[in-house]
Amino acid sequence: MLNLIFLLLSVFATVGTYAFGAVSSLWWIPLLLIGGYLAAVIVYLLFLWVCTWFLPTKKPISKPKPFCRFMIRVTMEWVMTLLHIKVEIRGLEKMPDEPCVVVCNHRSDFDPMTLLAVLKNRKIAYISKASNFKIPLVGPFIFHAGFLAIDRENAVRAVRTLKTAAHRMQETGVDIGIYPEGTRSRTNKLLRFKSGAFVLAKDADAPIAVMSTKGTELISKRAIFRRVRVKMEILEVIGKQDVRTMSAEELSARSKELIEISLYGAKQTKAGEAAES
Repeated sequence: MLNLIFLLLSVFATVGTYAFGAVSSLWWIPLLLIGGYLAAVIVYLLFLWVCTWFLPTKKPISKPKPFCRFMIRVTMEWVMTLLHIKVEIRGLEKMPDEPCVVVCNHRSDFDPMTLLAVLKNRKIAYISKASNFKIPLVGPFIFHAGFLAIDRENAVRAVRTLKTAAHRMQETGVDIGIYPEGTRSRTNKLLRFKSGAFVLAKDADAPIAVMSTKGTELISKRAIFRRVRVKMEILEVIGKQDVRTMSAEELSARSKELIEISLYGAKQTKAGEAAES
């Protein structure tokens, strides 16, 4: 949507400039189109910057702002268009009609962007590393969209963040996305799962949507020049009853097994387990 608006504005600016005789040669048209597009982008970025004046990050928010969620979504869709990212999603029909914890493997910094794009009809916020909230323009918007910063070096603060996330799910109906590996895998092999996501699900009495992602690790290598196809699949939703009865370690093991089978296949997963034992 945003990319279409920028294109239309650049076309109108070019036609207007040519119609009023500001330029006489057709050779100027490509340059005018490019210039008009870039001008529209600059104006949009200035608009986002002005918006951050009214998005303080010093005090906790009472509930996520729909405006911030909307701006994040349309901006992410625009970036994905520029980078030629095509997302194929399967299993959307499995998503529950209630707030859930979304867990997924982590291959790239682009993972949250693709997930926000495919789950655009749901209210979803991430638990993310604190440094992301210091990024200019980005930080204030994700903060007011309900994203939560987690201190991975301080266990007490991390638990406090998980409690806040559970409360937010119950009070505002937002889904919480979290990567159990804690950081992105640089080898495409699953890292050890941490228990935070599953403790959160138990605290919030919420189901767990287990997802897998393939292809996001190629975006930084092929972006702009070649289309990147990202494949995402909702593998299973672990229901509330199972969340209540299973331990966090059991939920973690079940989620990891589902993702491993999706990424590598059942035979390779079993072979890897045998080698570890």
